[in-house]
Amino acid sequence: MRRADPASSLSSPAQLLRRAWGRSGQGSCEASRLVDELLHTEADEGFDFGAAALVPEEALAIAVLSARNTVAAADTAFAQAFPDPGAIPDLRRLAERARRTGSALGLLEAADGAPLTAWMGRGPGAARWVSSDTARAALARPGAVVALVFAPSRSGELAGRASAAFGLTPIEARLAEAFLFAPTLEIAAAQAGIGHATARDVLARVMAKTGAARSGDVVRALAEVMSAVHEAPPMTPDRLSEALGLTQAEAGVALALAGGATQREAAQALGLQPETVRTYAKSVLAKTGAPRAKDLARLVAEAGALSGLVAVAEPVFTSGDPPASLRLMPRPGGRRLAFLDYGPAAGRPAVVFHGFTAGRSLPPRLAAALQARGLRPIVPQRPGFGLTSPAGGDYLAEAADDLEALVTALGLREVALFARDGGTAAALAFAAAHPGRIWRGVLLNPRSPRGLSPDHRSGPVKRMTRMLLDQPHLISGLGELIRRRTRSDFLEAALHETLGAIPADRGALADRAVRAQLVRDIQAQFAHTSAGYAAEHAVYAQGWRVPQVGAGGPWTLVHTGALGDEPPRDPWLALPGASFHTLDGAGVLAQFTHPDQLGALIAGEPYLAPAI
Repeated sequence: MRRADPASSLSSPAQLLRRAWGRSGQGSCEASRLVDELLHTEADEGFDFGAAALVPEEALAIAVLSARNTVAAADTAFAQAFPDPGAIPDLRRLAERARRTGSALGLLEAADGAPLTAWMGRGPGAARWVSSDTARAALARPGAVVALVFAPSRSGELAGRASAAFGLTPIEARLAEAFLFAPTLEIAAAQAGIGHATARDVLARVMAKTGAARSGDVVRALAEVMSAVHEAPPMTPDRLSEALGLTQAEAGVALALAGGATQREAAQALGLQPETVRTYAKSVLAKTGAPRAKDLARLVAEAGALSGLVAVAEPVFTSGDPPASLRLMPRPGGRRLAFLDYGPAAGRPAVVFHGFTAGRSLPPRLAAALQARGLRPIVPQRPGFGLTSPAGGDYLAEAADDLEALVTALGLREVALFARDGGTAAALAFAAAHPGRIWRGVLLNPRSPRGLSPDHRSGPVKRMTRMLLDQPHLISGLGELIRRRTRSDFLEAALHETLGAIPADRGALADRAVRAQLVRDIQAQFAHTSAGYAAEHAVYAQGWRVPQVGAGGPWTLVHTGALGDEPPRDPWLALPGASFHTLDGAGVLAQFTHPDQLGALIAGEPYLAPAI
């Protein structure tokens, strides 16, 4: 039986895409068919579309509560936080509300007295959070609900990763992590084993690295990074009132204080008297159990993240150390730049750009191939991708500025630069603005100003590219459609559909580890926004041309032979020292199938002879 039209909701990205297409009043039958394919795949293939979210297991505590609010199944974290859940009035009230309405968000007091954000629910939305047979059987009983506690800031491992992401030194990390819960700087310094006078200097350095304007902003910055599992709708007084048990007026004040405002600034912003704000602030702290405004910032960040998290179609649980060090840098205008540093620090830096949708992390064999050649792979996330903030102005200019800031912050003099497909424009924008920074450039299947070759072997990719070049008003809608359709089963099916016609790529996708990395990369790239995807496609749709690159290089242009005939070379001939290579047998996933050859090309080794 065919399912209902996935675009039936007037607010759905699919409907927006269909409306945009209808407004165009033109377009080929081929492109029109592609739009219909996008809108109806879920009905034809039987997938339950929706967004996925990568969730660190360390941030969660999960239990199934019986109709009498006894624990029917629980993980260790929940059992430790709530050894006697039936004796907690707030827990019983939250569970009863979830039984009545299907879903309830609120605060629970843990055994150690700390307030924690929690959600309870029943039905399919709750079932996705339990995985064991015991928990599923318990949830199937009448009156059972799932209890989900989200408290990443209580995880020492996640706090350590957040500190490392901001590049904090060991002494800075100790103070910052102690400051998450300590009521004052003096107490945090004592817990971190730092003298009070030293602590002030250390805190100043932490504030600079996290982009914090006030000391309380440090807590918010760390909490936001630890809570950044999925884009959540903007927190409003209505939603915060429900989550924290506040009145509307109290919730408005709480949002202002959690955002870093002083009580006087909150009064001005809300049009209230300072005395009124002070009264509301005291009430907020009393109701939430937060000792200070900085603790309130942590609770608000976690409550906002949890409210978005429970709305996803698929939680993807992650654990263990990531393959590379995640780093975050504050940028002007409140922006943030994220990148992965694979090390070693002594290696010659090689900046590797991701593609339009994947490539946030390197295939292990490619990382090893680069490191074996004395290189230090660094993978920046361009504006609007992953954890990097969208561009506030000219996209290519900000992408180039971000990379220059990264190179400067790491104390690097020059880098090798490797980019593929959609990353080409940003790579050459940096090369044009900072030619002295590049000792070698490699472009793999660079996105030509003219689009893909007519005989490109991946039909869906070719049709999609042509449609977006011809109908740029569809770009934003398509980006949002992808962002909200990142379930693992759909992405795996899409990978096979788009790349299955290419033998080398089909072979790569037969490896479960390769599929898993690609799927997780796409989910992470679109977890917070599709702004980068939309901005880069718009660059090409608006007639991008290869800029003049006066120095740097040499540049190597690599075409993978399995994609068809090599596109025209003339757009690239003006790049300094341009040479052209064909990687026989490779397709779109050359970074997985031909890591040694790519490693040699990026390192400048004479691995392949230039194509004739």
